[in-house]
Amino acid sequence: MDEVKDTAQGSIDVVEGVKDDIIQLDFYKNPIFITFSIYIIVILGIYFNMSNTTKNKLVFSDKFRDSNNDIHWADIIYYPYDFSKSLSNKIKIVISSPILLYLMLGIYLTVTAIDPLQKRHQAYFYSIMFSYLFIVILFAIHIIIFNFIISPEKTNIELRLGDAEKVQKTYASFYKTQWILLIVFVPIILSLVIYIIRKLNKDKLTN
Repeated sequence: MDEVKDTAQGSIDVVEGVKDDIIQLDFYKNPIFITFSIYIIVILGIYFNMSNTTKNKLVFSDKFRDSNNDIHWADIIYYPYDFSKSLSNKIKIVISSPILLYLMLGIYLTVTAIDPLQKRHQAYFYSIMFSYLFIVILFAIHIIIFNFIISPEKTNIELRLGDAEKVQKTYASFYKTQWILLIVFVPIILSLVIYIIRKLNKDKLTN
């Protein structure tokens, strides 16, 4: 019960902190917020100016966008396994998905290695740089295990997505989209995490 109360109070503190920032115009004075906003605008601008062919081939691998151009986010993480099929599949997805591995390990290691309560600008930029270093290491380990040790050619594709004639059992076919999205969204995810941590620990800030 106490944990539930603490979680609820933490959520209230974050919301109140966001409200205070807006009222005091702290967001608009903060170079982190400006950089964050510009980054999102640039990403959205690039995406919306891409042709459907480029989006499908370069980003979503002809599998994760349907004829209505809707993105199947869950399938990106689950592919090539069927999440609903068995417990073993769920375990395979958790230990093989680059996005899930980052969410479980990358964020934790980042906020452990880089103090999120240090000076405002340093907390964000150092954390993002550390996260990209982690992603490089994770990519090297991941490609060794899931491309050379666990061969994609031997993997059974359970999610039949896209054109059946174009299905390929390659590392890029399985994981390229996840790596691209991870690289793009890490600054956004981590900035939000750092912001929430700082709001929950505002009395301990060193800036």
